[in-house]
Amino acid sequence: MILRAAALALGASLLTAPAAPAAPAAVAGPAAPAIVDQADRVGDVNVFDGGGTKPTTAQRKTIDLERFSVTAVGDGIRLSFRIARITRSRTYDQIVTAQLRTPGKDGLLLDVLANPQGRHATAYVDDTICLADVSTAQRTGTVRVDLPGGCVPHGSGVLRVTTYTQEKNGSGPGFSEDTMRVRGLVNLR
Repeated sequence: MILRAAALALGASLLTAPAAPAAPAAVAGPAAPAIVDQADRVGDVNVFDGGGTKPTTAQRKTIDLERFSVTAVGDGIRLSFRIARITRSRTYDQIVTAQLRTPGKDGLLLDVLANPQGRHATAYVDDTICLADVSTAQRTGTVRVDLPGGCVPHGSGVLRVTTYTQEKNGSGPGFSEDTMRVRGLVNLR
């Protein structure tokens, strides 16, 4: 997982094309129904032994996933991860990810990775790399990733959401992780 984070970060830094435009803000009126809205059990963070500079157990638990939702925004989607607390640590990163896989196969339809301290997320859709905008609400511990319509995969699959802490800039072992599988098959369109 740490190598995947480093590869995604490297891919994002090497990408020379401008970022895909953010999904336009929703038009005033009734909110679109959630495509996904699921709570996760609080306090179920898996704390690893880790090496090197070790955050405290309390810092490792900041990535406790509380709720995950996906809503339609314009022609794209917004992934919202609510975690226990967004930090501004200089010694470790908090990472949120979502993966949509074809059921019973190795096929990866979507792989999104975001660091709440950054402004952009990296998303792999089929063989395409997309840069997506990231915004946060510190008060509620919410990390929002806006994927434009061209970065939303076709097809249904199993959606798994993971949050974790790791050494700064993806080097070294992970410190903690919280994973949730969304119930049923998910179609993000």
